[in-house]
Amino acid sequence: MRGYLRIVREVAHIPHPVMRIAIHSYNGQYRLQFEVDQYAQSFKFSESDHRLDEIQTWGQAMAEEVLMRFVDMRTQHHNILSSKSR
Repeated sequence: MRGYLRIVREVAHIPHPVMRIAIHSYNGQYRLQFEVDQYAQSFKFSESDHRLDEIQTWGQAMAEEVLMRFVDMRTQHHNILSSKSR
């Protein structure tokens, strides 16, 4: 398909001591992505409705709650693997 190729660009990075927090621009959306180890969570925001600085502010505000969800995910993952090996 001609003209269909879209490029994902990282447009911002939010410093955090544990997680990688990045904002990507893709297909008319900002994607706020949090990553730690093998876990990732992302949120999508329309570029036409939100500014980049808003997404950065929200990313900073959300970081600790997202990190706590990753801790819960890791615990759940560990528990499943532990029960499987019994």
